[in-house]
Amino acid sequence: MSFNYDYNMKDLMRTFAKVLESDYDQNNTSGNNLVDEIIKSSQRRSIADNDFFEWIDFNKFDNLQYITCGGIGNIHSAIWKDGPARSVSLCDRLFNREGERVVAIKFFKTNKEFLDEFVNIFKMIEACTRASGNEKNQFGIVMQYINAGNLENYLEDNWRTITWKEKLGILKDIAHGLSNLHNAELIHGDINTRNVFVSKDIRSTGYIGDFGYCGVDEPNARTQRRVIPFIAPELLLGKTYTKKADIYSFGLIMYQVATNTRPKRYRGNNRNFERDILNGFRPGFDKELMPHGYASLMRNCWNSDRKNRPKAENLYKKFCEWEDTFYEPDSPFRMFRFQKVEPSYNIASFV
Repeated sequence: MSFNYDYNMKDLMRTFAKVLESDYDQNNTSGNNLVDEIIKSSQRRSIADNDFFEWIDFNKFDNLQYITCGGIGNIHSAIWKDGPARSVSLCDRLFNREGERVVAIKFFKTNKEFLDEFVNIFKMIEACTRASGNEKNQFGIVMQYINAGNLENYLEDNWRTITWKEKLGILKDIAHGLSNLHNAELIHGDINTRNVFVSKDIRSTGYIGDFGYCGVDEPNARTQRRVIPFIAPELLLGKTYTKKADIYSFGLIMYQVATNTRPKRYRGNNRNFERDILNGFRPGFDKELMPHGYASLMRNCWNSDRKNRPKAENLYKKFCEWEDTFYEPDSPFRMFRFQKVEPSYNIASFV
């Protein structure tokens, strides 16, 4: 009788790994079958080191601190004692992790709101990689800790040092994130400068956050709790939300980045304000604050006819071009390189 030692050893190790993984999964569960299945599905289809979910017991975190609240949940910072696994393999998940790091955790008010956002992030899994729960049985999503806050505050707090080169890089990042969303057939639904976050390291990086409305198609749901004037005019008429509504909102972000002025929000009679938007009124601005090409692209984004608004991928290409040629002699930003725009706390008027 012949005995193939190598073959049988590999077979034995394969069987042992399956038993170990099965035992690990049974003892490492969220308690929700749908959440567990999404986590397992992300691990099965993983092709990179950080493109999968895993469940994290709450005792893996230290120093939980409240940061802020949003429409559908609260955000805390915490120290993740083990840090993320270096790959999806069970061996790495058990024994080869990146170590202690500061993270942000978004806890949701209801399980439905958690599942809505969790499913959407699963569709574009690079946005977030982990899930957890706390002692109050609230589900949470663990995210990269963004050290410079939201874009609105970042612009106002750093106006003396921020350059147009940095602004273009942040806008490029936002356009790239929006392009990834739209390519995954997702719509964000609530793009504004308070839902874009900045991480400051060697360079400033912009991240789109708050996916609570992502993928929701009901017209009424789209206009509740939204930030006017970031709402596209067609939504005020009850039309279905499309990718082009996100582009309209991006145009208002371009405006705020260039002028450091907050667009008018809920003030006085909202119906009068909505009527102004429907009649084509947009924030007024000083033409000396930005190149003509930038202003033209911004106006295209907030065009009343959504068919005339550019695609996110084309926005990304344009901002890549502007950033790459920033120091060229013929750059449209040549005369604006050292421009500093002090924040204006007068709410922008519509003209």
